[in-house]
Amino acid sequence: MDDTNTYLAWRYTRFGPVDQVLKLERLARQEPAAGAALVQVHHASINPLDWKLVEGQFRLFMKSKPPCGVGTEFAGVVAALGPGTTGLQVGQRVVGRSIPARQRSSALAEQVVSPVDQLVPLPDTVDSALACTLPVAGVSALQMCRMAHVQRGTRVLVHGAAGGVGHACVLWALQLGAEVSATGSADSQPFLRSLRAQHLIDYRQGTASSWGGPFDAVLDCVARLGRHDLAALLPRGGHAVATLPRVPGVAFDPLLNPLRAIQRHTLMVKSSRADIATLLHALEQGTFVPRVTQRVALADAVQALRASRGGHARGKLVIEVRAP
Repeated sequence: MDDTNTYLAWRYTRFGPVDQVLKLERLARQEPAAGAALVQVHHASINPLDWKLVEGQFRLFMKSKPPCGVGTEFAGVVAALGPGTTGLQVGQRVVGRSIPARQRSSALAEQVVSPVDQLVPLPDTVDSALACTLPVAGVSALQMCRMAHVQRGTRVLVHGAAGGVGHACVLWALQLGAEVSATGSADSQPFLRSLRAQHLIDYRQGTASSWGGPFDAVLDCVARLGRHDLAALLPRGGHAVATLPRVPGVAFDPLLNPLRAIQRHTLMVKSSRADIATLLHALEQGTFVPRVTQRVALADAVQALRASRGGHARGKLVIEVRAP
């Protein structure tokens, strides 16, 4: 098969550990349908959701099931448009994401077919390695801050602040003018210091009640803070946002919050081109710059997924698919 008509992609045909089920395969070139674009991927970003999907953790709720690819956020260049498709041009730089609840994941590949309504134009001045971290981690941080009513002067605790979403929460809250306290392990303290949060906390030293509360908002990026922790951290009317749902609380929180002293919320990331555009503008202005701590070649993507799975990753891990 002619290599010009093929592309490389990480795929799996059964659920399981990433280093056992993922295979780098050469596939026939895709052709976009009406309303879609073929994107030549330059960079893709690793998220915990990627390996969780491969392991089958959310198999009951997601359409991203084997046989399929892996990876949900990417940046690249439009290589082709489907018949009658408007809004983008061939050769235009874009950033986008796949939505596993609606479609199979596929970002860890040399090319991706994406609906154009899931793509956002990428300014020439913005590094695609940074831009590819925005559709999932960046948008998660923006929406968590919005849910918690973070604004100038808000006292915010970000728990699990060294990870992809956690460090983005720190950076976005600071960009909004909040006073930020960031928790992490002892090994993560130098990285947290580089984010310039006003207060750093080693969460292994003491209980939540010793972390310097009360705060106006708690952004729990590891979803491990319990009811008693939140009571020690937040005053009446405070907001707590967690990244993972707790059943059955996630279903009843909207109903119970009017009766509660503490408002509890669960992040359910909404795909939003407007939010991505907001983050791109901040990135272009230099007021919000995600930290890419490791860049890995496409052939070594499993290594990056293992690092994320092991909880050893700080900031964002980016896959370099093709030189821009």
